[in-house]
Amino acid sequence: MRAASLTALLALTAGCGGGDGTQAAQGNEGASKGQKTVAAGNAADPALNWGGTTPHDTQPLGNALLEQADAVMRKADPAFDRFMVDHAVGDLDRDGRDDVVIEYGIGEKGAMRHVAKRVRVLLARESGLQLQPDQTDAFADCPRVREIRDGRLWVDGLEACMLPFPKTLGYYAFEWDGKGLRRVSQQSREQRVIAQLLALRDALRAGRDDEVAPHLRPIPEPAQATDKNAAAPGAVFADPERRRAFIDTVGMLSHLELSTIADRRRFASVTTRGGAAPGERALQIDLAPDEAMPEVAGTAHTVDATATLQWPQTGGVDYHMSFRLIDGALYLSDHEEHDSSD
Repeated sequence: MRAASLTALLALTAGCGGGDGTQAAQGNEGASKGQKTVAAGNAADPALNWGGTTPHDTQPLGNALLEQADAVMRKADPAFDRFMVDHAVGDLDRDGRDDVVIEYGIGEKGAMRHVAKRVRVLLARESGLQLQPDQTDAFADCPRVREIRDGRLWVDGLEACMLPFPKTLGYYAFEWDGKGLRRVSQQSREQRVIAQLLALRDALRAGRDDEVAPHLRPIPEPAQATDKNAAAPGAVFADPERRRAFIDTVGMLSHLELSTIADRRRFASVTTRGGAAPGERALQIDLAPDEAMPEVAGTAHTVDATATLQWPQTGGVDYHMSFRLIDGALYLSDHEEHDSSD
């Protein structure tokens, strides 16, 4: 199997949840003012079953629009909030008013508890929120609603609804066409990795270090961990030569085609022969990493892929940086020098 050209992936970056590279990590922070986040990402909490099979208490919404949306939903489906509920708020139909998209789990009792997800859209009208027809069929994978931003609904496609900690298979954007949700863009996990690397490259080139810093820790939340990355993330690109090497390496590899290794890995490399540090520059993406749910500072997150970037330095030494793809964004897991002769 041959992967698409990395250059072609750039065309998807602007509209596929990666955007400028930082929005992917912001999750529901991009929703309208006053929204209160109900779900806590895919952090693993042993007291809860985030697959939706176990009812559990949720915090009060504290938001009049969301409370109105829930009231409409309870009238349409009295048991809608029996399982996990998540909301996205924003102007979906581009009429200047905030709409609400609700994702919720459903289940049936029996020998097993079968769970799924349902997605409903409530559009703001003069008379209040109006419930639209069920939009669940618009999603090929189990949907996880992220946010409404730029007139689009951003959604992750999960491998299954019934798993407590499912992997993400794809990243999608939908628009409201007047009758229903229409998918307008998508990214695979490898496309997402490359889009994120390019976004980091662009931020470093522009000197926007504040955008890069959140990705130089091992998990999305600040962690009081003992590893070197969490202790001093700002030191990673303090060296100008390392910064330039990262920028150049991502730029070179973005023009290459990914090859497939043993189904789960994607690989690209280029050998530079001139300059101060000749040698191999390489990118490897692992779609089934062994460290699928690492624990850092007592918190675990589902890792959808890992990516390792390598480039040569002077004196026969190579440098590598390894990232985890968590919630659609890259987070640094390891970086160090090593002898290129090993």
